[in-house]
Amino acid sequence: MKYQRIPYMAPGAKYEYVGTTITPINVPKFDYPISPRENFRRVLKREKPMWVPTAVTDFNFTMGGELTGLSDLRFDFTERCDWTDMFGCVWEWVPEAGGSMLKPGAPPVLEDITQWEKKFVWPELDEEKIKAHIERYMSQPFYHPEKMNYFDIGMGCTERLVAVLGGYAEAMLAFAEEPEACKEFMAELSRFNCRMFDIITKYLPTDLVMYHDDWGTERDTFFSERMMEEIVYEPNEIFFKHVKEKGVAITFHCCGNIRRFVPYAVSLGADFLQLQERANDMQAYKEKYGDKVGFDMYLVPTTKEGIIADARRYVDVLGKDGGLFCTIFGGDEELLWYGIEELYWYSREYYENA
Repeated sequence: MKYQRIPYMAPGAKYEYVGTTITPINVPKFDYPISPRENFRRVLKREKPMWVPTAVTDFNFTMGGELTGLSDLRFDFTERCDWTDMFGCVWEWVPEAGGSMLKPGAPPVLEDITQWEKKFVWPELDEEKIKAHIERYMSQPFYHPEKMNYFDIGMGCTERLVAVLGGYAEAMLAFAEEPEACKEFMAELSRFNCRMFDIITKYLPTDLVMYHDDWGTERDTFFSERMMEEIVYEPNEIFFKHVKEKGVAITFHCCGNIRRFVPYAVSLGADFLQLQERANDMQAYKEKYGDKVGFDMYLVPTTKEGIIADARRYVDVLGKDGGLFCTIFGGDEELLWYGIEELYWYSREYYENA
């Protein structure tokens, strides 16, 4: 071990306050040998970097809802409760899962996808209000203007279709029975996301955006390759092409065992894949696709030993030749400290010896 790890908030330790209004935390502050922007450029180009960057040490990271004032995803609840997103979908927050599910029994926003043009109401994108929210965000003590910016745009095509129709069963039936209506709705959603992206990035210089669209269970995908090609791919491509043309990188989050769909995600232009590790063979994906796409791994605060082991494993398995990045949403501050310390110093040692 070449570099000494600094214990949590030890006397003399350098640290900074980061995060969002939802989960602000103190994290280690490093004296970088090169700028985080240059290091991330190397990661993005899959050239050998000097360390593995994270969403909270190298970036300002937040949710799109914090930047627009339009709630799409929520992570700020501590007790079970209901809430409504910007499209009118009703959700139930489940503390044990750390997330929300569509509220059982709540009426769907749309009962018939063929009626979306007549009955679906798109949220208003008020540029002045969004600008005010972004200025408020950038004035917070956890925002560091010298860092790169990274935000989560919200739900992608399939996820939003599922939400407005009231569940996966309803959405998959719609795929089978009304494929054209589904495709048209999802294409319009991508155009909506493009407009929202343009307003946000007009006032917040952006380097990386997270886009998520869950495509499967832990056993297999929700739909077939034919449905991917005929219904899902082109609407998603609208957003991916738009973002890449603006010079912004994309990390693509997708839950489930999507082995069959990884080639499509790569073809869409994802710069990083953020996949459900226990449902996917990440090492196999690195070996097969590592020259075309990077990997964005969650650093989850489980135990001190567990998060340190995860940090080392990510570097060993996915760090070769760059292309590795870690997203952190929040959690136990002390455990995250140890994970971030280990990821930074272990990756420094790894790349120096590579």
